[in-house]
Amino acid sequence: MSNKTKKTGGGNGGNGAATKQTRQQSQGSQDYSSFKTVLFYCMLIVFLPVLTFFVLKGFVLDQFFNISEVKVNIAAAVGAVVSLHIALGLYIYRAYFGTSGSKAVKAD
Repeated sequence: MSNKTKKTGGGNGGNGAATKQTRQQSQGSQDYSSFKTVLFYCMLIVFLPVLTFFVLKGFVLDQFFNISEVKVNIAAAVGAVVSLHIALGLYIYRAYFGTSGSKAVKAD
């Protein structure tokens, strides 16, 4: 008795299994690419306004302009809101227009 498995090219599923595996790898690669894109935009939406607020408050407005603390905070908050809108706009633009090669493919 032998423990060898039969893997023959002839028969019912010789080439079909390779095609199915290739299709699954392609789908997995596409899923990973989509995940990276969404993760990037999520991080951009979360961290860009926070970073903008503290950079404007700590380095730009306090150092170069002689204005009150309340006005510095208000200007930094407005800058953070503007940066949030820019990040959201970039995400919506990417989601709406996408890339030219990202067409949906029906898999049977």
